[in-house]
Amino acid sequence: MHAPIRILMVVDGRYPATGGAEMQARLLSRSFAAAGHEVRVLVPQLDRSLPFADRVDGIPVLRLGYPKIKGLGAILLNLNFALWLLRHQGEFDAIHIHMMHNLAGAAGWINRWLKPNLIVKVSGAAEFQGGILDPKLMTKPVHWILRKGAQRLDAYQCISKMTVKIMLEAGFAKERLHLLPNAVDLVHFAYKGTRDQSSLRAVFVGRHVPVKGLDVLLESWVRVSLQSPDAHLTLAGDGPERERLMTLSRQLGIENSVSFPGLVQDVPALLSSHNLYVQASHQEGLPNAVLEAMANGLPTVATQISGHEDVITHGVTGLLVRPNHADELAAAISHLAENPSLRQEMGATARRFVEQYFSTEAVMQSLLAVYTQPSATLSHPMTKAKINANR
Repeated sequence: MHAPIRILMVVDGRYPATGGAEMQARLLSRSFAAAGHEVRVLVPQLDRSLPFADRVDGIPVLRLGYPKIKGLGAILLNLNFALWLLRHQGEFDAIHIHMMHNLAGAAGWINRWLKPNLIVKVSGAAEFQGGILDPKLMTKPVHWILRKGAQRLDAYQCISKMTVKIMLEAGFAKERLHLLPNAVDLVHFAYKGTRDQSSLRAVFVGRHVPVKGLDVLLESWVRVSLQSPDAHLTLAGDGPERERLMTLSRQLGIENSVSFPGLVQDVPALLSSHNLYVQASHQEGLPNAVLEAMANGLPTVATQISGHEDVITHGVTGLLVRPNHADELAAAISHLAENPSLRQEMGATARRFVEQYFSTEAVMQSLLAVYTQPSATLSHPMTKAKINANR
């Protein structure tokens, strides 16, 4: 049992919100507070309808105001954030920034004057493509300044092995990189009851954006629906691609076996009404949606990319196929469509894996170690588990 500490969670985005970083910060804030730690949340005031001082789940939330002026607004927000940290640093033992973006870069430049340990989570795609860690943007002055600031932080929470690899290649100190995954609320996503395996009911939950490969998934579904006429696919969520994808399903003649319910409030209930999770992404950090599906006892068919490979063991908790190969994706889905007992077995194994390595309690204990000893040689047991599972 770790002695209570004072934690500041910093979210570089809207809060509360349904994004992965925001939801993870909210889960950890709630869990650390329930365990007896003092937690506060600091965010930029992106939505002016929300108050500066607020409470979410009973936890104090402060929103920093700044002028909405393109370019200048971001600079002033970073300065306001840095000054706030300098003024209030004595109130915290650790500061955890969720995403290596503007605020992480600003904090790095003043880290030498900060007493609390400063940790940032590096998710992957958002930082490495178009973000401050994008190699193609290194010569841009703003990105260079923020990147140099980010290199001055005390520790980095890398949520996938590929993230660790890229950070090492980018010159970040190995002793400050910690492979620590996102936590999963096992109580919230637990499956209760007997899952109907009479026909295939596949589901995806997430943003409808190109990187998710949903057009490839729809192309694969043409073959799946021919082989399994009773099979049904649900693409839950919203995004700029949603209308195009709905049109594509009609053009492919599969509109009767595919549904688009939009944003779903009760995701656990949605997962419980299905018996397979599918994700055809071209790139991922550590996919919360996949972990939540596994926690719900679902097997997963997904693309063989970093993130998916960190959590899915091929042939044990799901099946992995090459990205952008609709025929391989269809074959994998069809294989599980024809084997309901295998779906059941894989789903049960997936639940046990998440219970062991991705529970909120396990991730919290690892994070507390980093909060108090950011340069210690620490790693989440997930690393060893995946090596052993793949032998």
